[in-house]
Amino acid sequence: MRTRLIRLLALGVVAALMALPTGPDATAAGPGVTPGPPKQLHTTVVPGRQAIEVTWSAPTGLPTPLLYDVMLDGVVVATVPLTTTSYTITSGLELGHTYDVAVRGTIGIATGKAASTEQTLYIAPVTTVQDANPSNPLAGREWGVYLGLQDPAYNGWAKLGQAAQDELAPIAMIHKAKFFGKWVADSQADDLTRQYIDNAQDGDPTRLTIMTLFRMFPWEGEARIDKRLPTEAEQASYKTFVRGVARAIDDNPVAVVLQPDGYFVKKAFEAYADKLGRKQALLPARLLKWTSKTLSAQPHTTVYVDMGSEDWALGDAATVAKWLKLSGVEFARGFSMNVSHKNYLDREINFAKEVSQQLADLGLPGKHAVLDTSDNGQPFAGSEINPRGPHSGPYTAPGEINPCTKKNQKNPCTALGVPPTTDVDNPLWGLSAADEATAAKYVDAYLWVSRPWLPNQGTGGAKFDKGMATRLLKTWEFSPYFTGTP
Repeated sequence: MRTRLIRLLALGVVAALMALPTGPDATAAGPGVTPGPPKQLHTTVVPGRQAIEVTWSAPTGLPTPLLYDVMLDGVVVATVPLTTTSYTITSGLELGHTYDVAVRGTIGIATGKAASTEQTLYIAPVTTVQDANPSNPLAGREWGVYLGLQDPAYNGWAKLGQAAQDELAPIAMIHKAKFFGKWVADSQADDLTRQYIDNAQDGDPTRLTIMTLFRMFPWEGEARIDKRLPTEAEQASYKTFVRGVARAIDDNPVAVVLQPDGYFVKKAFEAYADKLGRKQALLPARLLKWTSKTLSAQPHTTVYVDMGSEDWALGDAATVAKWLKLSGVEFARGFSMNVSHKNYLDREINFAKEVSQQLADLGLPGKHAVLDTSDNGQPFAGSEINPRGPHSGPYTAPGEINPCTKKNQKNPCTALGVPPTTDVDNPLWGLSAADEATAAKYVDAYLWVSRPWLPNQGTGGAKFDKGMATRLLKTWEFSPYFTGTP
């Protein structure tokens, strides 16, 4: 009724407006003149909501529109008065779809030329600033969500039929910190990193890009780093790769999780200290330190050096802090934990506090953590799948544990965890009040770094597994849509 009344009132002034001179953007549409297209049309996905925010400014020249129509795929979804230059679309949206969003000015029954743009609906992380952690470089800014074929989940999802795409869109469309490793040629490190950043920014250079650097070789698999150290040629190749990544990052806002399973530097030292001496046994740690320094030298790059998890370290915060210092955390914002493990979130939060305090005792205060929550929705510690003792049996990697078949499954299984966010103390995560307060102070963000929708986290093949993804979504207890808390 209100919109109809506004339109009727507008009809009374149409004749007078038609006598006014027109600007260069005014468009003829039948008798008389109509408004030109609105300027500076911009769309963005609203963090933590299934919604698209549309903003614009008034067209130049005359006549001035009395109303604006906001359109989605050519259909008017809202009509707003002249004084309004923004609108949030909240209905009729499906995750994973790309929409044509347009705005046009109107005068009575006369409609002006529309300005339009395309917007894909993805899951934009909530990035609220915690009062207890005001210096958090990941908070208070939009994170770019990469939607391209470098991501195995998106790549596999894009090949599915429409029904499967609609079902599995949450995994394809949520923020993930893409891995860059040895499968990327040294000569392509620069170009592919630039492409990744450009895609994630989607035309907005202020958006933060988050990536995972997993390039050191040997590290895991058949040539694990406690089996042999990198040769001189491999060291040179590694540095060439890292320099290429650093060049591509340049002055873009980027956060890097550096070398998942970083606790292997300790294993390497223990394997080679007696055989080769301290300096040579510290080679992996020294390479990580060089990388942390090289990447952190970029003006807007934030580095988190990975150092295993609480269950892997058996709660020994002092030792983790020691190896973080040896691995270059002095140049970094802080450290990363729980990648490739599925440990309890509260245990990782409190361990992050202990590690930060231990680093302060070593002369490195103010270090914060990021925690991987991609696959600890139904958490278990390493000792629950690899009990210690003479009858422990062969080692089972946490990444090899299959997806849960139901919620609250008793035996260890893999389930998606808290969605990526800086809103680490939200009551939705089920933490105690004390743990919420600890997280707010010591944890910069929960990130999705591991890839439980790939067989064995990708070691079993980098191809997106539709069956695994389907099971993961059926047992997911945390909605990616929520309102942030300070």
